[in-house]
Amino acid sequence: MTQNTLPLATPIPHYLATEVLDKSAGNWTAWEKTILSCLTLVGLEGYPIGDVPCPNPATDPSGATNWRANDRAIISFLILKASQVEQQYIAAHAAGGAKAVWDALSTRHSDATLQIRLLREAFSVRYGVDPPAVTSARIDALATRIFALGPINKATLVSAVMAHAVQGDLESFAGERRRASTSKQSRQDADRSSAEQAALSAIAAETTILERELSPAVSDFLQSTQETSEEQWTLLLEQLFQVLGRLDAISVSPTWIQATAAKATALAELQRLQSRMENSTPATPTVESHGTQTALVSEAEKLAIASIATEMTKVHRELAPAVASYLQQDSDARQRSSLIEALVQSLARLDAIVMQPDWEGKFHRRRAIEEVLTLLNTLEWLPASNSTPPSNHSISKAEQDFIALIASEVANVQNVLAPAVATFPRSNPQPGDEKERRDLSRLLFETVQRLEATHINLDWERARRESRRLVRAVQKLMSELDALPTCTEEQVVIDKIAAEQSKIQFLLFPAVTAYLGNPTEKERLRLSELLFQAIERLDEFTLPSEWERARMERREAIHEVQRLHDNLAPAIPARNPSSPQTPQLQDRTEENAATLVKNERSRIQYLLAPAIHFFLQKPNEKERTRLSELLIQALERLDGIVMEPEWEACRQGRRTAVLEVQKLQDILDVSPP
Repeated sequence: MTQNTLPLATPIPHYLATEVLDKSAGNWTAWEKTILSCLTLVGLEGYPIGDVPCPNPATDPSGATNWRANDRAIISFLILKASQVEQQYIAAHAAGGAKAVWDALSTRHSDATLQIRLLREAFSVRYGVDPPAVTSARIDALATRIFALGPINKATLVSAVMAHAVQGDLESFAGERRRASTSKQSRQDADRSSAEQAALSAIAAETTILERELSPAVSDFLQSTQETSEEQWTLLLEQLFQVLGRLDAISVSPTWIQATAAKATALAELQRLQSRMENSTPATPTVESHGTQTALVSEAEKLAIASIATEMTKVHRELAPAVASYLQQDSDARQRSSLIEALVQSLARLDAIVMQPDWEGKFHRRRAIEEVLTLLNTLEWLPASNSTPPSNHSISKAEQDFIALIASEVANVQNVLAPAVATFPRSNPQPGDEKERRDLSRLLFETVQRLEATHINLDWERARRESRRLVRAVQKLMSELDALPTCTEEQVVIDKIAAEQSKIQFLLFPAVTAYLGNPTEKERLRLSELLFQAIERLDEFTLPSEWERARMERREAIHEVQRLHDNLAPAIPARNPSSPQTPQLQDRTEENAATLVKNERSRIQYLLAPAIHFFLQKPNEKERTRLSELLIQALERLDGIVMEPEWEACRQGRRTAVLEVQKLQDILDVSPP
């Protein structure tokens, strides 16, 4: 006789787990806690840790079948909440079941991270404060713990030493960045504090290093058809760690929206490059029969690379600023000729550098030549023509048509746009003026776009001169418009929203974090009520359609509240081992059904809708997937509400909620990828 002792688990609430496991992000600890909490909600937490064995198929075939189904559901859940690299790793261990996958992930993430932390702690130990015997004992204990986790591989040691090496002068570096950036504040940032401008300048400097130096270097390293050098791999990884240390040293206040976004973008790019480097396998330099290493760079190649670097230093420090200064002022034929001559001489010197076909330095010279050619194209260089500009009677028909087009644009700017900017209120602007400001900015921007979208031949000197003069005039009007004061009423509302954001970040966020460490039902209900009150206060602000900045600030604040609410997992009620685990039937009354529908509509209105509108401002494929899952879960919950045929009001409310969800799904589907 068979017994069914193991039931089939209810669906895993995967929408509660927003964290995606990624080794490069180092988020194993938070991810592990969230996953186990979600599995605990449906009684499956014992599967990955090995506490629930599979029943004997001979005596309990139904229980064994349910156990395998539950185990497969857990593996699918883990794959759903992991990055692409982690998904491949999980698939390789999936044949052994959920416990094998969990043990493999724990070994992959916990041990390596713990070893690095212990190594950094060991490096920080110093003799002096405590007695020497105590300090020596501490070092011995740390060494015992480090080697108990397994042998130290080179990647772990390199990561720990680099992380320790960049700890030295970070504060002095950040101070130098701040001091250097205080003298470069632009007119458009006049209302921004010097501290925020210093942080922006420092972040911009690091972003430039990432984009112009490290990102091309990593791409060339990974795309190289030859065997990659372990020394080069280590050097690139060291440079990435140095940038990470300098970014961490830049202090950014939560209220600095632009600086926070810039730092997050730089860190994301840095993590992407680190992940690409860590997933690559550097080859050890090969040794020939006569004992020399083939991967070594010859002295001649080093000399050639140094010559290229010297030439590009001159271009960056002298010629590029001179070209930028020339473009900001009225055209001067003598200055232009002098700049072109200097750039051509630089090209000749780069071309004269002797370079063997198999040298890596040829890529450095190619990039250097491309930069110089870009500057020459900016100056509208005509290498094939040494003649004087054509006279008016020799202008081609096509150029005459383009000059006529420019004349019409000039008339529009002089007769319409310039007077509108001149008459725009200089003090105490009203809310209605913001729409006029946006319309003027749009018209000025479209004027520049029309000019840039029209093809101009290289020999149309007069057309180029007229086009350049008009673009400078339009840019001057745009700068003048941007410098005008904004509506004071909108700024007051923005300040109030910023105050709410401060409460969310400095009060609610630490409270939710503390709750996750010790979850209780009473604390969950209290925090849920506080988060709902925060959304109500944000929703009370009346924002006209022309207050785009205030609307964006409120959307970001609501999105932050939603993220905190998603992390509030319901507390697990204590189980009575003597009683069977059977779900209690809810009272099927019209009032209960109406309450469930109302709660779902509130969740759609105050959580899902703001999240989707925020997503449209900053599209992200990962966020799109998460929002689609939340919408599907909302439809499933609405469909699971049991109603009698005569409850027409409840049915109408559910239909309205379903239409709202479908409308949000349509918005999500038509958004650009």
